[in-house]
Amino acid sequence: MKRNVLRMTAVCLAGMMALTGCSSGTAAAASAAASAETSGMKDGTYSETVQGRNADITVETTIEGGKITNVVVTDQQETKEVAGAALTDVPAAIVAANSVNVDGVTGATVTSDAIKLAVSNAITEAGGDPDSMAAVESTSSASAETVNLEADVVVVGAGGTGVSAALAAQQSGAKVILLEKAATVGGVSIIAGGPMGIDSQDQKDAGVAGTFTVNDVLDYWQSYNAWMDDGQLFYNIASKSGETIDWLEENGMEFTFMGTEQAAHADGFQTYHIYADQDNKLGYYETLVQKFEDAGGELYLETPATELHAENDKITGVTAVGKDGTTYEIKCDAVVLGTGGFGANSEMVEEKVGFPLETFTTGTQTGDGATMSQAIGAGVGKTIQQYHGVTSYSGIQTGQGKDEIAKAIYLASSVWVNRRGSRFCPEDLNYDTALCSNAAATQGEYFFSIMSEDMVDAVADGGSQALGVDTAVAYEPTIPMFSVDEPWTDFKAALEDGVDKGIVFKGSNAEELAQNMGVDPDTLKQTLAQYDEYCAEGVDEVYGKDSKYLTALGDGTLYAVKARPVSLGGIGGVLVNSNLQVIKEDGTVIGGLYAAGNDVAEIYNNSYPLVEGVTMMTALTGGRICGLSAAEYAAN
Repeated sequence: MKRNVLRMTAVCLAGMMALTGCSSGTAAAASAAASAETSGMKDGTYSETVQGRNADITVETTIEGGKITNVVVTDQQETKEVAGAALTDVPAAIVAANSVNVDGVTGATVTSDAIKLAVSNAITEAGGDPDSMAAVESTSSASAETVNLEADVVVVGAGGTGVSAALAAQQSGAKVILLEKAATVGGVSIIAGGPMGIDSQDQKDAGVAGTFTVNDVLDYWQSYNAWMDDGQLFYNIASKSGETIDWLEENGMEFTFMGTEQAAHADGFQTYHIYADQDNKLGYYETLVQKFEDAGGELYLETPATELHAENDKITGVTAVGKDGTTYEIKCDAVVLGTGGFGANSEMVEEKVGFPLETFTTGTQTGDGATMSQAIGAGVGKTIQQYHGVTSYSGIQTGQGKDEIAKAIYLASSVWVNRRGSRFCPEDLNYDTALCSNAAATQGEYFFSIMSEDMVDAVADGGSQALGVDTAVAYEPTIPMFSVDEPWTDFKAALEDGVDKGIVFKGSNAEELAQNMGVDPDTLKQTLAQYDEYCAEGVDEVYGKDSKYLTALGDGTLYAVKARPVSLGGIGGVLVNSNLQVIKEDGTVIGGLYAAGNDVAEIYNNSYPLVEGVTMMTALTGGRICGLSAAEYAAN
């Protein structure tokens, strides 16, 4: 078994190292870097802070004798499972190359680029020229080699869908090759909370199994979706979800049965299973993949599939290209697509949505499954956005509880208005992060969350409970978005900083605030005056916001935080039938081609329904179903 792990593991003897290892151009690269040494640089250790993916990243760069001798990331809030390799590998590559022009880690591009920018800034501060020290065009080799491989089943994507599919197919006796675009496995599944399941052993142990059925959930599901979905597909996946969780646990993944996470869903179906160790999500997938490899499966990292091959509407193979340029022509009988949807394809997202949208992905989910399947005649599948939460324009990744000004958005006592200055929902809708995001997205690219200065001062002294908000909004089980009882000591300063940056607006009254926001002053004045009347009466006559959150804004200074909806990913694009077989527009099955997870949106209407863990169910359970089906197809 050959494992193609294309990431940095050793330092090349010539002194140059890329994330893919030594290249054939190492000597020339080393020479170019050496010629770019800037003896005029002042020795020292320089600390630079730049914007990362989640928040600021601080990097210390040591310059000695005109060379970069050490690079260390000293402070960061990146997602470990996604950016961990970049935080260590990119600094090491920069030191080895004496240049910032090194390869980034696939799937952690933003973090990689941030580290390189910080080092560039340090070089400039030291009196050097980062451009002259970046004369090497690429540190990776460019192989022209073509390798021919054979397998029964090829799985494209090693996220939740792909890992589940590959292991299931391999355990069914198939020879399986697993391809992954990124440098690590797990995909967006490592930044999710966990899957939905019905009648798992964990639910049986908790006494929940049997209190509702798949049909009960399906009835709710289709009612919520106004029957604009594939109910048979939902049933086929959901009916296997409990046994899939049991199977995953038997193979090394661990879950804790939570029931529901968000307070808004407390009375809903108790389906949610979270990863038992929220700090070991990547480790769970590595365990499954190791089991897959130990049994003969082949994993190729940083080797995306680029083309599917079919004859007479039957799969015949896959083309993939490694980071070093090696082309892999793989002959196979079946393919499972688990490429994660299109959330990281900003152009495709804007085309579908109509405006730029903040998406929470690992950067590799660019619609490859849809593109490749449609190229061999598959139909165009439904697409939706997994709207889930709202955030500010601070640039700090949502969902981590680290964005100070976003607290104003998630605070139920605030007032939300759209770009026309009108309210559009009850602000305590934010306790359901899917519904509040749906409401926000309906308003377009952005909206505003308004607080008075008196409210800001109150939470600065006593936390959110000072305004009657005694429950925090939580994106993940262990990450509240704000403190209920601890003072928000940094909040007001963050708002003022936001004013300076143009992402928070301030006015001495409603009219001045409206002018600064760019909305109609008369409309905003009327909206806020009406809201204050509701507060005085103790009743939100239009939207029914809980009276305990009705805090009048008054006549003093006001702040408005510019806010936007967030999507956890663009789902769909691959057209499937109720058995997860990829089909043509007329329903003809493309033999041997399957898809699941975020590549498929046929079970949805146009938003993320309120059953927790459903996308992870479609990945893990859907992937397992696809793997079993692909193995059976290949065997026959």
